[in-house]
Amino acid sequence: MDKTREIKIEHEYPSKKYKSNIPKSFLFYFILGIHTVRGVMIPYFTIWGQLTFFQLMILQSYFMLVIFLLEIPSGAIADFLGRNKALSLSALSLVFAALFYSIVPNFFLFALAETFWAFGMALMSGTDEAFMYSTLKTQGKEKELTKYMARNRTMFLTAGIISAPMGSVIAEFISLQFTMTFLAIMYAFAFIVSLSFKEPKLNNNNNNGYKPERYWPLIKEGFKELKKNKILRILCFDRLAIGILIFLLFWLYQVYLEELNVPIILFGFIASAISIVNIGFMNILPMMLKKAKKKVNVLITVDIICGIAYILLGLTFNPILGIILIFTIVATGYPRFLLYMNGINKQVESENRATVLSTVNMFGSLLRAILFPIIGIIVMWNIFAVFIIIGSLIILFTLFTRVKSDYL
Repeated sequence: MDKTREIKIEHEYPSKKYKSNIPKSFLFYFILGIHTVRGVMIPYFTIWGQLTFFQLMILQSYFMLVIFLLEIPSGAIADFLGRNKALSLSALSLVFAALFYSIVPNFFLFALAETFWAFGMALMSGTDEAFMYSTLKTQGKEKELTKYMARNRTMFLTAGIISAPMGSVIAEFISLQFTMTFLAIMYAFAFIVSLSFKEPKLNNNNNNGYKPERYWPLIKEGFKELKKNKILRILCFDRLAIGILIFLLFWLYQVYLEELNVPIILFGFIASAISIVNIGFMNILPMMLKKAKKKVNVLITVDIICGIAYILLGLTFNPILGIILIFTIVATGYPRFLLYMNGINKQVESENRATVLSTVNMFGSLLRAILFPIIGIIVMWNIFAVFIIIGSLIILFTLFTRVKSDYL
């Protein structure tokens, strides 16, 4: 049988040769979702790492810039090496990142670790989706890509919920340093799993029919789309400006818990509870929007609740009340991006949707890179003042919002 005939048959009938990629991908994502440091992130950096919060924010700003700059070359590497090898290189890069972070406390060593972390994340971006697409195509299931990628995401989130309390226990009974060393060990297992991935080859096209999105052309098209569409600009700005302020909570809540002398062993359990609350409210806000007579009122209510909760957080010294306020911000604020999805989809043709979102994400990354050091300086002055400032800005942006019900 000639090779062309063999390729055609493999394309038309499900191939058992690549089927194992699917469960291995689930396992790969579950291992990568294990993040024992997340539950004790701030104590790790400030106590063991001996960084000021300003230095930590400089590192995160640097990470945002590096991952942005590596987006294009990392895609070229994936094209050259193949999807399976690119995923292996991504996992290996994360191993080195965690190792460099856990050797000795040193700002420049940490910056090197962030470089490896950014490279690993950039290399995985889009590559995992292309690899899953190719695998599903060998099974005749390429139309189910969204479902399988959602399962990968579920495995990732589940691992995060389980591992955050583990990090607190490790920090309490072993050391803060080992929370990161343990992460390097876990990522090494992910690397081993990735070595067993089989690269599907259905035709002479390396992408196997999958069309990757090229970054710069997307950005140019995104700029054009935002420039000509006023409603789209309003929706995207509103989503981005308030959304970034709300998600600053990720870096701030553990500083707040430290200030109130909450035991470190509880940090991981609180981090897990935050993830559970987030997942639990993901479906509630869209349902509220669907039933509301004036959709903009739902958005305004959510934003006002977040703003008030932030201000109260800046005035609260009671740990229990503070944790309740943190959960309130997570429940209402973290899923708020879902309220914009229908509106943005109505304004953008389906083929341009990824273009616009990529452009908005680029703005978000650059804005975070600028904002993080500023927040770092204010936090070192007074964490409670930061919460009041963030809450006041959220309410201010909400009062002057230009979003209307028919936009949503």
